[in-house]
Amino acid sequence: MSISIYTIAVPPYRQMLSSLDFVLERASEFAREQGIKEGDLMQRRFAHDMFTLAEQIRHGCMQLSYTIARLAGVDAPDVQMEPDTNIADARTRVAETLAFIDSITPEQMEGDPERVVDVKTRLAALKFGALEHLVHYANPQVYFHMTTIYDLLRAEGVQIGKGDFLGHDFKAMIAAATKLQ
Repeated sequence: MSISIYTIAVPPYRQMLSSLDFVLERASEFAREQGIKEGDLMQRRFAHDMFTLAEQIRHGCMQLSYTIARLAGVDAPDVQMEPDTNIADARTRVAETLAFIDSITPEQMEGDPERVVDVKTRLAALKFGALEHLVHYANPQVYFHMTTIYDLLRAEGVQIGKGDFLGHDFKAMIAAATKLQ
């Protein structure tokens, strides 16, 4: 049985981006209801040496885009490097990231799962096999940022739950299963 790198990467990343858009919509509603400036909410962080909410969103979207681009052998889209100052701009960033990954075909990502993928980080230039890159480097990066975004919003009081993190398809599956019981 062969492994489909596209299937391992694109649908889960689409799920994360769709969920992120939803929780950001809820965050915007929360800020409006509570009289909180969105700019202030976007500057929240858990610790002084951690990224702000805005930076977590930027890095999460960058990780997604760069990963898919590396695995597809295409150039990543240009990324606005300044963190967003409001939720509408963050949601635009999410939509642009989603549009990019949706532009990639399964054929662009297939091939030898051991093909070399080069990753330049601020600490070092790294080489991975494609599957190793996805499973052991990219996915942990993506899920770290996505979880931190969710947790920051939850800690601020935004009414979101685990189902919101997992996404619409998961919530629909649960709803269908409970109807059958």
